Amino acid sequence: MKSMTGFGSSLINRDNIEIELEIKSINARFLDLRIFLPRELSFYETEIRQHIIGVLSRGTIEVRINFNDYREPKLVLNKTKLLKYNDLAMEAAKLLASEEVVSIEFLLKEQGVIESADRLAEDEMLANVLNEALEQALHRINESMLVEGRQIKQMLIDSMQKIQKALNAISEMCEPFKKELFETMHRHIEELMGTYPKENLEQRLIQELAIYIDKYDIGEELSRLYAHINTFNSTLQGEGDIGKTLNFIIQEMQREANTLGSKFSTAQSFPWILAIKEEIEKCREMIQNVA
Repeated sequence: MKSMTGFGSSLINRDNIEIELEIKSINARFLDLRIFLPRELSFYETEIRQHIIGVLSRGTIEVRINFNDYREPKLVLNKTKLLKYNDLAMEAAKLLASEEVVSIEFLLKEQGVIESADRLAEDEMLANVLNEALEQALHRINESMLVEGRQIKQMLIDSMQKIQKALNAISEMCEPFKKELFETMHRHIEELMGTYPKENLEQRLIQELAIYIDKYDIGEELSRLYAHINTFNSTLQGEGDIGKTLNFIIQEMQREANTLGSKFSTAQSFPWILAIKEEIEKCREMIQNVA
């Protein structure tokens, strides 16, 4: 189990090539990958995407690379541009009736006269340094996600234990609650005996009984909540992308807790029902950060 929040960085300085790479991630429903590269490394974006998609499945992820190349550059002279700039300079001097001679230094500073012969996209040495930096940063962000994921997992387990404790307490209140319901129903029956004609009494009693059973029986809600806790705990032990599954389970638990609260809200049960709802909400917030 992993968190979607993490950070990983690497700094490789080898063979006069320096690469600093950072990856950070925050939670999101889907994978939102944002890559910020120096212009000369734009060829490497596809490689980064393929590596990250293979490791991280969800989250808003930012990748930043700083690049310094201290190797001796391979430079070539663009003869065509040099001659063209020289012709333009001579033409300008003639128009201005100037005897000033344009220096070679001036011409060499013109854009495109000196070009780089380096082909970074085909540079095997650079590719090795880039790949090593990316692998290190991915390993470190993955480790940080696993560490936080273990912390989240333990907090979720603790919450499930608290919910189960509350359900156990509520279950113990069921028999006294049923007894109170029976006594209330008995009083209603006595009232009906004196109010309704004998020929309609049986039908009316059945209707009252059905209403009471449906309105106040919490057996199904308790059973479903216990089952959801078991499913939740077993899912926590699984691998891969379990965040969405956990979210679905917690939504069902929230629905059952709301129904339980509406059916069984007594002075004794209220603190336990409140505790259940608080833990479910806490779990819901934590699960948003589970990959």
